Amino acid sequence: MSKKVLLPGFIVVVVFAAVLLRGLRDRSDEFIGPVLVPLYVGAEDLSLRGLHATDDTVVVVGGNQGVFGFSLDAGLHWTFSQLPDAPESQFRCVWAHNDHNFLAVSAGAPSYVYYSEDRGHSWLRAFEDTAQATFLDGIAFVNDSIGFIYGDPVDGRFKLLRTEDGGRTWAEIPGPEAIDGEASFAASGSAIAIGNNIMSIVTGGTVSRLHVTADLRDGLGWAASPIELAQGLPSQGAFAHYWDNDKIYVVGGDYMAEENTYGTVLVADLITGQNDRETMDKLASLPYTSDVSGDGEYLYFTGTTGVRYFDSALHMMDTNAMHSLVNSGKYVFASGPNGRIGRIFKGTKAELDAHMEQLKNRKY
Repeated sequence: MSKKVLLPGFIVVVVFAAVLLRGLRDRSDEFIGPVLVPLYVGAEDLSLRGLHATDDTVVVVGGNQGVFGFSLDAGLHWTFSQLPDAPESQFRCVWAHNDHNFLAVSAGAPSYVYYSEDRGHSWLRAFEDTAQATFLDGIAFVNDSIGFIYGDPVDGRFKLLRTEDGGRTWAEIPGPEAIDGEASFAASGSAIAIGNNIMSIVTGGTVSRLHVTADLRDGLGWAASPIELAQGLPSQGAFAHYWDNDKIYVVGGDYMAEENTYGTVLVADLITGQNDRETMDKLASLPYTSDVSGDGEYLYFTGTTGVRYFDSALHMMDTNAMHSLVNSGKYVFASGPNGRIGRIFKGTKAELDAHMEQLKNRKY
């Protein structure tokens, strides 16, 4: 059984909601957004890097201290627990198939993959690796059955696990070949992605590369190409990427130099096969970025310096650090340090007022 935990900070969200509501009350324009609305604030030492959402209602988060949380109403109410025998685990990758089948993947050694089919009331340890060299970085599912987890290189290849039963069991398969010193980052869990019938992994360290395969069934046949991002040091490279129709957005930089805007973004067009220099120029002021996502209208970027959005130009949306972003289809969610969880809002002032009232009056 998982241990239920109550994370402090709910009152902080109530205060944030009241302040934002007051600030917008006298605005004459009806349409608001995009703005990042705080949904939850937890303990100061809780870092939420794992994030996934589905069905526009189910959101799961994973953090350090073995913490896993979920919401079944698009972030209005939350249930948190600490997984048994995993108080030191950092769940930087999580997944929800639906409102009851969840997965949590721990980074670092020992590395575990947990599976629950009863909303986290009980957990099966579906995979474990106690080798000190193992570090799992990300998870992605092709469908409800076939999925992949990848990790840092071991013996010259990125570690790659495959499941064909939704995550109940995992088998190791050959991963992409790695250059000496090439690694990956679990800053947001978005260094692995599936889009345009391609599974892709981005890397950093001595070299930053994009690894791709079109074999979404078996995860074989990888090819690699260089990425024009900051690279050469263990703190540099590509941290996340996002497929936006025929374009791929790759972000990163140097997490030890968070304000530096050199080598933080690459945008490539699959139709032309060329980098989209015009869009890259518009994103030239982007500092170190740990994740990127979109909603079909805007693109969103997050990192230690805050959350930004992009239309025809780059705009600051929120100055609080966030680690991860995810699109559920209707919403974009964010999670980060201090147990922060937010949701990007776009809509009328009346709709925002109603949402804020829900947050203010909710009961746990």
